[in-house]
Amino acid sequence: MVKLLFVLMNEYRLWALPQALTALERRYPGLVEGWVYSVREVNADAALERALLDDAARADMAFLASHGSIQNLCCFSRLWKTLEGRPVYFTSTMGDELAELLPELGLEPSLYAALDAYYQAGSPEDLEELMLCAVNGRFGGGYPLRPPNPPRGQGVYTLAGFLPPESEERYRAQMAAETRPVIGVLIHDHYAKTGNLEHVDALLRAIQARGCVPYALADSFAADHGAERGMLYRMERAYRREDGTPIPAALVVSYGFSLTTLSGREARAGQVPSSVFEDWGLPVIQGLTTYFSADEYRRDIRGLDLVSLPVCVYQPEFDGQLISVPYAVTERVADGRKVCRPLPDRVERVAELACRWAGLARKPMAEKKLAIILHNMPPRNDTIGSAHGLDTPETVFRVIRALEARGLQTEHPFTDGAEIIDRIRAAVTNDSRWLSPEAALERAAATVPAAQYQAWFDRLNPETRSQMEESWGPAPGTVMVSGGQIIIPGIRNGNLFVGLQPLRSAPEQAEELYHSTDSTPPHSYLAFYRWVDEVFGADAVLHVGTHGTLEWLPGKEIGLSSGCFGDICIGGIPHLYIYNISILGEGMQAKRRSYACILDHLIPSMDDSDTYGGLTDLDEAIDGYYHARQARPAQVPALLERIFTLAEELKVATDLKLSRADLEADPETGVGCLHRWVSRIKTSLVRDGLHIYGQAPEGTQLDNLARALVRVPNGGVPALEDSILLAQGWEPGELRAAPERIFPDGRTALRIRDGAVETARRLFSSLAGQGYRPDSVAGILASEDFPGDTAPLAGTLDFVCRQVVPRLCQTTDEMELLLAGVEGRFIPPLPGGSPSRGNVHILPTGRNFYAIDPAAVPSRAAWAVGQTLAEQAIAAYRTQKGEPWPESVAIVVYSDECMKTHGEDIAEVFALMGVRPLYLGQTDKVVGVEPIPLEELGRPRIDTVLRISGLFRDTFPNVVELVERAVLAVASLDESPEQNFIKKHTDQERERLVAQGLSKNEAAKQATLRVFGCPPGTYGAGVSKAIHSQNWESWTDLSQIYTIRSAHGYSSRFHGQAMPELFRSRLSSVGVTIKNESSVEIDMLDSDDFYSYHGGLIACVRDCSGQKPVSVAGLTADPARPETSDVETELARVMRSRILNPKWLEGLKRHGYKGAQELSTTFDTFFGWDASAEVASDWMYDAMARQFLLDEETRQWMEQVNDTAVLQMSERFLEAHQRGMWQAGEEELRAIQRIYMDMEGVMEDGYQ
Repeated sequence: MVKLLFVLMNEYRLWALPQALTALERRYPGLVEGWVYSVREVNADAALERALLDDAARADMAFLASHGSIQNLCCFSRLWKTLEGRPVYFTSTMGDELAELLPELGLEPSLYAALDAYYQAGSPEDLEELMLCAVNGRFGGGYPLRPPNPPRGQGVYTLAGFLPPESEERYRAQMAAETRPVIGVLIHDHYAKTGNLEHVDALLRAIQARGCVPYALADSFAADHGAERGMLYRMERAYRREDGTPIPAALVVSYGFSLTTLSGREARAGQVPSSVFEDWGLPVIQGLTTYFSADEYRRDIRGLDLVSLPVCVYQPEFDGQLISVPYAVTERVADGRKVCRPLPDRVERVAELACRWAGLARKPMAEKKLAIILHNMPPRNDTIGSAHGLDTPETVFRVIRALEARGLQTEHPFTDGAEIIDRIRAAVTNDSRWLSPEAALERAAATVPAAQYQAWFDRLNPETRSQMEESWGPAPGTVMVSGGQIIIPGIRNGNLFVGLQPLRSAPEQAEELYHSTDSTPPHSYLAFYRWVDEVFGADAVLHVGTHGTLEWLPGKEIGLSSGCFGDICIGGIPHLYIYNISILGEGMQAKRRSYACILDHLIPSMDDSDTYGGLTDLDEAIDGYYHARQARPAQVPALLERIFTLAEELKVATDLKLSRADLEADPETGVGCLHRWVSRIKTSLVRDGLHIYGQAPEGTQLDNLARALVRVPNGGVPALEDSILLAQGWEPGELRAAPERIFPDGRTALRIRDGAVETARRLFSSLAGQGYRPDSVAGILASEDFPGDTAPLAGTLDFVCRQVVPRLCQTTDEMELLLAGVEGRFIPPLPGGSPSRGNVHILPTGRNFYAIDPAAVPSRAAWAVGQTLAEQAIAAYRTQKGEPWPESVAIVVYSDECMKTHGEDIAEVFALMGVRPLYLGQTDKVVGVEPIPLEELGRPRIDTVLRISGLFRDTFPNVVELVERAVLAVASLDESPEQNFIKKHTDQERERLVAQGLSKNEAAKQATLRVFGCPPGTYGAGVSKAIHSQNWESWTDLSQIYTIRSAHGYSSRFHGQAMPELFRSRLSSVGVTIKNESSVEIDMLDSDDFYSYHGGLIACVRDCSGQKPVSVAGLTADPARPETSDVETELARVMRSRILNPKWLEGLKRHGYKGAQELSTTFDTFFGWDASAEVASDWMYDAMARQFLLDEETRQWMEQVNDTAVLQMSERFLEAHQRGMWQAGEEELRAIQRIYMDMEGVMEDGYQ
């Protein structure tokens, strides 16, 4: 008897195989014994997993089928090891998995092809022959075989069934002549072959009901090279007119996958070369399906099962498909099969999206209405158009001007972005501090009567209405309501509406909301979006800048239902979203939870920080000291005195936690520390202004940004400064290894490296003078007369001329592609991420960016970086505490950073725990983890608690389970508590929980929890909201808020259950907190999220453990050389290199209102860090007060372009003094008080 093991994900074959086994037993009794396992069921049941591994040990042959990712089978690595030496048939929807495992299957190519033909045919009869084929091919059988007999699954499909092949051409001509919008629907042939088409039929009917014409094709999504079949071949034959133009106006992919990757197009440098849909130029909607039943979908906040998530979301994004909603669930029918069943309201949403995008393509621009929505967080008049790195007012002005040139009808032309802001402020904004309700009603450009809103409200399901009334009272509530009408913030101009995204909450309910984890948006929020859609009649919505609140509203984490607030608000309006290319994670949220088509934009230009003011004096004195040591020893004492005096006066020694006495006790070491620190500051990068959408950098901004993009290697292209050092005859590694080494000319190694930056400037100036022509490189290098090897430098400069500069100049694509989006055309995809991290290939911008394969986390490269970060964090603890290592660390893990680094944070977690990822062959696909032996690790295993973001929870559920497996593996090891802190704490926690009355089983589950986050379907840490509202007394209040928002456990067995006691118990042993950044494009003062998550964590650990932790910030802008600093030192670096740097301020002054906004919000973030983590020094407050408020020229500029920013900053300075955070001088305090009073008077007068 041949023992065969089947491990499958496909529901139809899971149903068909038992029938095939029964039939085969009737034909040939005792020939085969078969065991059939469902991946979903194995993952959910530990006992079933053990049974699978036992059966694998007894099996003669196995059949494994991967759907989406082999990582979906949690025990794959153990299963594969168990099956070693036996033949395996393996198939996968992912080509890289199949290519990697094919050589290891132990099957001759002819036998594999035969088996594959039967498996792919898929019917019970075909699967019966599959087993006979295996017996014949590997076990000496000689049984007769019937050829594979797959049912028809290809052709033109209609509600009446498949057309006869001879009728297809006539039908194509009929569709080509159709005057109504035609919607192409692509059907995976598996559904057609198995008759599983009820959900597709419902979609076709819904498209018809909206007045459009469905045109459906079924075929294999995979390419069949050299054969006239496959979906791409069929599309070319059916979907083009005689002149080659597309017949459909939009496409719906009715089930998952990336047709680009399935077509076999080679991925290079982390990107798909081009989407298969690019030549079609049509918007493509992904209609999601889920293995959840209707009841599971209704109850499960996750929205999609783990198998459907990669297939229906991650992979389609590689194509540029727009992610919609699950329109089909999976139910078991009478004969035992599991089939797709439509969700009627979700079918309607998919059809609406497709038809409205198609309508956008057909409607003339002169007839279109467009709603442009600016973000406004926090909701003040100085933060209109809040967005990272983007001049939003000027962007909106230029977008409108481009649309008008294409025919958009407006009543009056705007003169610039400042006028747009002025008009918005002259109407009604979200900031009503100085405006009476009566005046607001009089000034409003639009309102919604209570009766109108009530009609919209009544359409919501009873549960949603109840939630809103519980949070905000009966409709229409009180927020933005005057005289029984809801006020719409914004202005109208012909067919254009420029609005402010409405208030997410209300100041008067701030305290209540901090202690609520499921607060809905107010009535006015829903009214705003319904007004945009149903009253104004927008054909498309354009959100501007990173980021707003729509995509973060409560609801399912992905795969929204009709009760999710994002779906209620945006509905089926075509949605375009201008987004920073560097902020990838949050952009994916907009794609997945508001059906957005991303239009990514370039980062601002960046320049070297250099030195300024007293820092220049200190740098020169240090330079003089090293020269004097070589040539003028008698001058050394005087130079030391000057250096130490300057360091003391500038508080630079304070940055390094050094006193004057420390410096004088060991002068040489002290100067070395200062030398390294000043060099670190001056070689940091500072942003030079803001990006304006569609505007390519020019002049020095182009030169500087191009230079910044080659500071680190780009694939095989060497880093610029290293190439220069090689050309100058130096070895870069040796210079880094001994930064204070003095060379005969008196220069230190650090100074030589600094000199390479100046050489780089000169080279780029020469290249710019030659128009960045590649043929000018050789002559420029010759003129420098370098003594060393110039080949690497020549290659880098050639790369700059051929790739970097042309891609930057293509930034003008941004506007062209935005116009394409408004015209209902396809927006091509490219990867998102940080261009400055060696990622020039992700440019140019304007694209619908996509992220990484979550199964490849952490990648091999990330694992190398993570190990370094882990050791650096332990070293930081050792330096500050004098103890060898912490027992526990806590790390903040963002989805955005995980995407951009391919999982460096997770790699650091594994390295701390002492486990390593296991990879599928030579790929980056992670299929498990294994403990590193203690003798190899060389230290104890450090316990690690993860505070994940809500977006990480939604995007990387597989990684959450991978971390859980790591904890379980380490906690079960036979090691001493002194060598295994995870085991130690797990055992202690289990005993504590059992003593409290939990069962041993439940206590064991909770004791191994290490991943915590916000409640299911919600986002954020809550701390920033408390600080913005001023509704807190001390850091302990912020710790309590952090606990409420963070103490929700996540694993394969828990999904967001509130466990505050367990969370705080886990934090009680934490000695180190970590939050890493991956690029120079963003720093800790760029967003309130940074202090809300990490500052809040510091407060919470301090509260739970009774002592302030060592808190560190890793920086992996150059992955080859990670850096880790404590938070206080990193704050000082950001302050000196950016915030106080005249270059930054001068760059912002070019951007008027938005530039002043940047100053205001940056100070807000600085304040938040100090409030939560107490990391700021008085000199920082003093310096910012002098530079921004007390400097007459700067303040007058701010008053002219954004007077509310002056009010906000002065108020915040006074709050810092009042709370004892800043010991202000009396003169400075009085001056700021006068400024505040003056500005408050201006506000009151202006709103009379």
